[in-house]
Amino acid sequence: MSGKQGQRSVKAIEITQSYDENFMASMDGRTLVARELRDRLHALSADLGGWSSLSYQERSLCRRLIHLERLVEQKELRLATGGRFRPMDENVYFNSINALSGLLSKIGLKRRVKILALGDYLQSKTSESTKGKA
Repeated sequence: MSGKQGQRSVKAIEITQSYDENFMASMDGRTLVARELRDRLHALSADLGGWSSLSYQERSLCRRLIHLERLVEQKELRLATGGRFRPMDENVYFNSINALSGLLSKIGLKRRVKILALGDYLQSKTSESTKGKA
């Protein structure tokens, strides 16, 4: 993303209403929304034992969950501002909440322990101590 200073990105700063598997890659990663969505996906996958331990189906559900969660937040923001910009359809909002609840139920609401090899643990501790010195 090294363009000219002051140049605008051609990438999106917000998610689209319709889901696309690569919605996060199509966003400008420098925006607060994009960073927050990446952090949420990372936290969700960490709670489930790490991205590498998830099946394809679980990864797909995680991405959809993050997208839908942001859509619900957008609807709530619209509601909080009195719908001045665009009125909110309550049926769509409640359907989104139900869909989000269903995805959370499918993925599971309990944290899983990430099994870590001793070498990986020692490597992470070495890299942490190196970062602290820099």
